[in-house]
Amino acid sequence: MKKKEIILQQSERYIMEKLWENNPRTIMQIYHSLELNPGWSKSTVNTLLSRMVEKGIVYYEEGGKARQYYPAISREDADVAETRNLLQRVYRGSVGMMVNTMIKKNALSEEEIEELYQILQKEK
Repeated sequence: MKKKEIILQQSERYIMEKLWENNPRTIMQIYHSLELNPGWSKSTVNTLLSRMVEKGIVYYEEGGKARQYYPAISREDADVAETRNLLQRVYRGSVGMMVNTMIKKNALSEEEIEELYQILQKEK
């Protein structure tokens, strides 16, 4: 059975970044790490976490006085899903079209082109 790919909303990514950095975290730890940037209230963090649990993005375990939250998906899986989504939406699923566009618009440096070349050679 193919694993369902989750596309994170920007607000969900803020929370996931904190959980990927260090887990488990309580709601208060997450709140304190986000209160200045992006400036959310505790109730906003709580609402987002509840929705993320429902979506299967995070899970929690009861611990002492507070729930301990964990990421349910890896950073790599989220990045791959978002990259696939971008390719499909913007480039009709074509990696070649994306790279060609970037090169034609001089959006890639010589070093980046060389890095891509080395990656492709390694995977050959």
